[in-house]
Amino acid sequence: MRRGLLIAAALALLVARDATAQRSWRDLSPAERERAWRNYQRYEALPPDRRQHLDDRYQRFRQMPPDEQNRLRHNYDQYRGLPPDQRQQFQRKYQRWRERQH
Repeated sequence: MRRGLLIAAALALLVARDATAQRSWRDLSPAERERAWRNYQRYEALPPDRRQHLDDRYQRFRQMPPDEQNRLRHNYDQYRGLPPDQRQQFQRKYQRWRERQH
């Protein structure tokens, strides 16, 4: 479960980082600014190897075609909109899928 949360957090950082990179800070709503600031603070607090891992993932994301980037953003928005019990169910299913992959 912790791995799923880390993956979700990493994806949140990537999406938020990309979204704010494409828009001016002034264009963000107060809630978006707060979220972006918290994400940045969490990113800065990570150990250097975790930050490097996220930076590498972000670069892979940036190299994707725009349609694929938008698909990932859409999927993440859907995930964030899930009620807590459905989000936990998704995380459990994802964890089982990841365990079968390794």
